[in-house]
Formats: sequence, C-alpha cells, structure tokens
Amino acid sequence: MLGIIHRDVRNPESLRKWLEKLRPDVITCEISRYSLDFRRATEEMYRKRLDDICASLSPQWSGPADPRLEDLYSFIGIPAEFIMADEYCRRNNSDLYPVDMDLFSFLKLRKIDELIDSQNIQKSLTDSHAGSGTAEQVLADLYFHKGVTAFSYDEEMAMRDSFMCHKIGILRRRYQSQRFVHIAGWQHLEDPLSLYEPFQPVKIFLYD
Repeated sequence: MLGIIHRDVRNPESLRKWLEKLRPDVITCEISRYSLDFRRATEEMYRKRLDDICASLSPQWSGPADPRLEDLYSFIGIPAEFIMADEYCRRNNSDLYPVDMDLFSFLKLRKIDELIDSQNIQKSLTDSHAGSGTAEQVLADLYFHKGVTAFSYDEEMAMRDSFMCHKIGILRRRYQSQRFVHIAGWQHLEDPLSLYEPFQPVKIFLYD
C-alpha cells in the first residue's frame, strides 16, 4: 500500500522506482472512473481556458510551471500516480483498476468552473504562497516522522475506504495469489477503522 501526497512533484519518479521494486501484478488506485473520464474529456479545454486567463492577468506569468498555479494545473489533468501506474502496467502486462467512488468525484469536479475563474486566479497570482503542496508535506511529516496526527479522518474518507476495500476484495478473489499494490493518499494509511486489515498490507510512505 503506497501512500502519496497528491500532486507532489516527486510522484512520477518516486512511483516509478517503487513500482519497479515491488513488481505488482495488479495495481489499484484511489481514483474513480468518473474522474478519469471527466479529465480525459475536458483537460485540453480547461487548460486552454486557464492559459488564456493567466496570460491576460499577468504579463510576468511563467506558464504551467508557475508555483502559484501548479496545483490547479495538476487538478485539471489526470493524476501523475495513475499515469505512472498505467505506464508500468503497459510495460509489464499488469492490470490497473480505478477503485474510488464516482459520487465524491462528481461533487468535487462539478465545481471546476468556479475554480477556473478570473477572480480566483487573480487571487492566486497575487498570493505569495504557492499552493497546498507544502502544507500537505508538513502534515505528512508530522504523522510519519513524529507520530502527530494533525488531520481528521472524516466520514467521507471512511465511506470511500470501505468502498475501495470492497472492490479490492473482489479483485483479490479474482486474482488470488497475484501481487497487489494499492496507491492512495497518505492519510488513508492511517486506516483507523481497520478496513484494510484483512489484506494485511505493508504500508509505505512513498518518500521514505
């Protein structure tokens, strides 16, 4: 079970190394089919809209690599963890399954037009702080390296973990003795309800 920080710039290289080390036959990923289909259908359109808004607001805008907008550009596209898992599976004839719930993806992604709005982007471009990546890193470091839980495991996470475990259980029965890797946000490694316990997973924080 690989715990990641979503949209972290280290993900592609770190995941590539871990997948090559673990050599799974089956990969499950904390993403829904709805999320994948939505991003495949809309990424180009939203990326162009974001490019146009940024160019009109800031002559000094440095493109998608601008740290003030990295998270937003990353949110528009298919997550790097799924891309890396897909590439691994194609190279090794392994199988990849998105196992998260469509419902919460729908609720989150229906607000994307509000995010890619000129007023919101102007705020981001004038903000000296660079997105949420640093905050996530701090929370993860507190949890894994100092044993401090500074985040809440809420009802939504419990519902999603229960759903993902159900789907993983079905796949486990289908593939039986095959080696599995589940890629999920690092908070899911806490598993306070012991939903993943029947699988006896080895939990790995991707960056250790």
